Amino acid sequence: MKLTATLSFVFLAVAAVLEHRHWAGNNCNRAVTGTRQGLLPLASRSADCSSFLLTTVTPAATTVTVTVDEEDFPSPAAAKRDALLEGRQVTVVPSSIPNYAGNCVNAAEYVSACSCFGVTGRLRRRQRLP
Repeated sequence: MKLTATLSFVFLAVAAVLEHRHWAGNNCNRAVTGTRQGLLPLASRSADCSSFLLTTVTPAATTVTVTVDEEDFPSPAAAKRDALLEGRQVTVVPSSIPNYAGNCVNAAEYVSACSCFGVTGRLRRRQRLP
């Protein structure tokens, strides 16, 4: 009786220490994080994951209005104006999965495999050029 109780506590303690790893065992994860011969080096595959998870945001241009009195400047001759597109914020998110990860059904599965490397998404902000 004491042995059964003691063993049950030992098993509970061991089970509490074990870590659930959701990335072991599917072909997408093996293609991305595997170590078999013929695969690209791990550093290259990890860099691909970092690149895939990088989001680049370019903020919209700001408009500054300056008011000038007519007395300071004579009225110019009528000038033809080009129709310009309004500047908008641009967000670029990579969407092509590398060829070696062809076993990944979709981007979510590839991102999950990349998380095995410890690679997480990053955000890069770019300044809009004048």
